[in-house]
Amino acid sequence: MTTDPIHREIEQQARRAIVQRALFRVENAFIIAGALLLAVFFPQPFPQALPWFGAWTWLALGAVGVAGMVIATLTDKQEATKAVADMFHEEHDPGLIKDNELKAKYLRALEYYDRLQEVASQMKSQLLRERTGESVRQMEEWVANIYRLALRLQAFRADGILNRDRQQVPQALRDLQVRQRQETNPALREQFDATVTVKRQQYENIRTLDALMQKADLQLDNSIAALGTAYSQLLLIGTSREIDNTAARSLQESVRDEVASLQDLVTSINEVYDYRTEGIG
Repeated sequence: MTTDPIHREIEQQARRAIVQRALFRVENAFIIAGALLLAVFFPQPFPQALPWFGAWTWLALGAVGVAGMVIATLTDKQEATKAVADMFHEEHDPGLIKDNELKAKYLRALEYYDRLQEVASQMKSQLLRERTGESVRQMEEWVANIYRLALRLQAFRADGILNRDRQQVPQALRDLQVRQRQETNPALREQFDATVTVKRQQYENIRTLDALMQKADLQLDNSIAALGTAYSQLLLIGTSREIDNTAARSLQESVRDEVASLQDLVTSINEVYDYRTEGIG
């Protein structure tokens, strides 16, 4: 099975976060502090029975305790799942979405993502977890694309230049066409022809972008609804008494199709609109 680039990146970052969490757990601090205190103030608790037991033994036991905590953390699948989810939230911060409507939609998608992670991790058999694991990993790319769409729609809605041009360009084009028809000077008529061509192209670009963003807005709603469907499918798979290969395969295909559709739309927007600088280009 293949793993999406975004999941690989998040998983690598999450793995580093898990290692840091394993090393710097509060429990480890207590173990180290306890070992040091015992080594200093109670180095030989049983001098007659265990004459070899000294300060170094407490330190060694402390090291073993810390190692045990680290290994337990690194091998905890729920801890790994939580770390990946936390890293995903950090990489796709809803706080960057200021548009209330778009933020509410993204938060709904994020809620589905969190619940999908939980349901997948609680599948009753290893085989079920494996069958649905790839679908859940691909859903990270799905929700990430919803986030990208929301950011681009936000920038588009707030784009002052586009909003101004949308209002002014149609009238400016009509005025130019009137003057073009009235002009009798050949040289000026040629200049009007060129100007009208440029202005018409600008108008068409605005209309094309408006249509594309309207499609993106509708796709955003459809994609969130599809996430809800995927969530219910995963619940049904998890509660089924027998492993339903057809249902698992159908879920995987629907997720893959949705991811590809969203990615194509994001790419199409990127080709005609630079949402970071605002404007067509």
